[in-house]
Amino acid sequence: MNRTALALFILLSLMATGCTFHQILHPSADLQPQMASKPPPPPPKNTPTTSPTPQEEKAPSPPTALQAHQEKKPPFSLEEELYWERLSNEELVEEVERGSDMGISINSQVEAFLNYYSGPGKRVFLRYWQRGERYIPMVKRILKKEGLPEDLAYLPILESGYWATALSPSRALGYWQFIRSTARLYGLRINPWVDERMDIEKSTRAAARYLKDLYNRFGSWELAIAAYNAGPIRIEQAMKRSRSKNFWVLSRHLKKETREYVPRFMAILLLVHNPDLYDLPNLDPPVPLNYEKVKVKGMVNLKRLARLAGIRYRSLKRLNPALKKWVTPPGPPYELKVPRGYGRKVASILSNPRYAGSLYPVPDAHGNRWIRHRLARGESLYTLARFYGVPLYTLVTVNGITNPRRIRAGKTILIPASLRKIWLARRRRTTRRVARVKTASGERVYRVREGDSLWRIARSFSVRVRDIKKRNGLRRASIKPGDLLIIPRPVPTARRTPRHLASRRPYPRKGIITYRVKKGDNLWKIARSFSVGVEDIKRWNGLKRNILHPGRTLVIYASNKRKGRGRVAQDRS
Repeated sequence: MNRTALALFILLSLMATGCTFHQILHPSADLQPQMASKPPPPPPKNTPTTSPTPQEEKAPSPPTALQAHQEKKPPFSLEEELYWERLSNEELVEEVERGSDMGISINSQVEAFLNYYSGPGKRVFLRYWQRGERYIPMVKRILKKEGLPEDLAYLPILESGYWATALSPSRALGYWQFIRSTARLYGLRINPWVDERMDIEKSTRAAARYLKDLYNRFGSWELAIAAYNAGPIRIEQAMKRSRSKNFWVLSRHLKKETREYVPRFMAILLLVHNPDLYDLPNLDPPVPLNYEKVKVKGMVNLKRLARLAGIRYRSLKRLNPALKKWVTPPGPPYELKVPRGYGRKVASILSNPRYAGSLYPVPDAHGNRWIRHRLARGESLYTLARFYGVPLYTLVTVNGITNPRRIRAGKTILIPASLRKIWLARRRRTTRRVARVKTASGERVYRVREGDSLWRIARSFSVRVRDIKKRNGLRRASIKPGDLLIIPRPVPTARRTPRHLASRRPYPRKGIITYRVKKGDNLWKIARSFSVGVEDIKRWNGLKRNILHPGRTLVIYASNKRKGRGRVAQDRS
C-alpha cells in the first residue's frame, strides 16, 4: 500500500470515530467527550449573600445575590465578576458600608434602584449629586452638631436634588421639602417677604430637629425616613395593620412613593460611598460655599446695595434664595449673606447716611403696615402711588417690577400704607364689590355708618342677620363705616311686626295721626306701619335726617288711596 492510500485509510478511520477536520488539523484542541451526566462543580464556600426582604423570606429557596449574578447573561465587567467572587458575606457588608454612619439594608428592592441610578438614571443622579456637593459639607456639620448621622445629608438629593426653589405637587418647598405647617412648627418664617424653607442653614436645622423627633418616636432610621416622606400618622397606621415595626414588612401597607422612598435612599448611599465599584466618574470640584453674614435693619434695596458694594446681584440673590423680593424683609434685623471679603464694605455702606435715600425705598412713616392691592381694569402703578401717597419708585422696587407699563389687571401689588389709607382702600374695595352685584327687585343698597352693626341694620330693615351675611358673602359680622351692603327683600310684614306695634290697636288709614316715637323705632318702620313713604314723613315733620329720638311726636297724614303715598287731609275732629 502506497503512502497516499495509507493516509486516506487513517483519515477515514478517524472520521468514523467522530472526529472533525478541525480536530484532525489541530491536535492541541479540546478533544474531551461531552459528559452530560456529570454535575457542575459546586460554588465556592465563601459566597456573598444579601439580606432578603420579608416577602422573599416566605419563598422556599430565595436566590442569593451571587446566584442572581451568575444567572446574569454576559457580557459583564471583569471588575464586577472579581468583586462577587472574592468577597464573603461579612466582607461584602463591610465593603458597602464603608464610610457610612447609618445602617444600609441590601435586598432586591435596593438592588433594583441601584441598577437604575447606575444605569438609566445615572445622568440625573450625577447632576443632583454634583449640585449637592456644594452644600453637603456644611449640612454634615449641622447634622453632626445635632447628634444625627451624617449620611442624612444625602437625603435632599432624593427630596429636591438640592434645588432651593423645588416645589412638589403637595406645595412642599425648599431643599428639605417642608410644607407650610411643618415649617412653621419648627421655627421657619414664611411671609410675603421671606420663605426660610429655601435657606439651606435654617431649613437644615429644622429638618434635623424633625428627623430627631421622628427617630425618637419610631426607634428606627428606616421608619423615621419613611415618616419624613409620608408623615408619622401613616406610618403608625401601617404598623397597626401589619403588627410589625420592620419597614420591609409594613411597607406593603404604604403608598408606592413611600414604599420606594427608603430603597431609593439606601441605593443612593451605596453609590456615594462606593463610586468606583459602580463605575461612577469623579465629580468636578464644586464652587465652595463661602459667605459672611451682615445684619440689615429695615428694607434695603438689594440691587442698589450690590451695585454700591461691587457685587453681582445674581451672586447676592443666589446666596439668599429665601428672599422673595428685591428688598430685605421689614421687622427685626435680617442676616444678609454676602460673599466672603465683602462683609465690612457692606456694613459701612448700610451705615452711611449718604446712601440712605437710595438704599431704603420704603419711608419710615409707614412702619410695618402693608396691604395687598389687586389691580383693577384701568388702574396703573401711577394711580396707586398717588392714591396711597407712596413714591412710584417704592412700588417698583418692592414688587420687583422691571417695566411698570407692562403690568396687567389682576396682578397683586404690595403697598406700604398708613391706617387711613388702608381704611380708604377697604371702603373702595367694598364699593366696587357691591357695584358689580346686580340687585334684584325689592333689594336695597345701604352704606354703613358710624355705630352701625349688622344686628341694628337687620332690625331696621326687618331682615335677618344671616340673610344679610349670605347675600353679601360675609363670613363674620364685622363691618366698617363706608361699606356698602345689599339688603335682601324683607320677610312678610305679618311675621316681622314690631312688638311695641303688635300689641296696639291698628291705626286708622285715613286722616291726621300723631305718633310718639318709641325706643327702637325708625322712619322705615313707622312709614311701613302707616302705608306712607319715608320722604313724606320727613317732609311733613321738617326732618332733614333719618335720625329719630324716643319721645318725639310725628304728624302723619294717612290716606287709603295709594299705599306708600301720603296726602294732606283736613282734620275732621
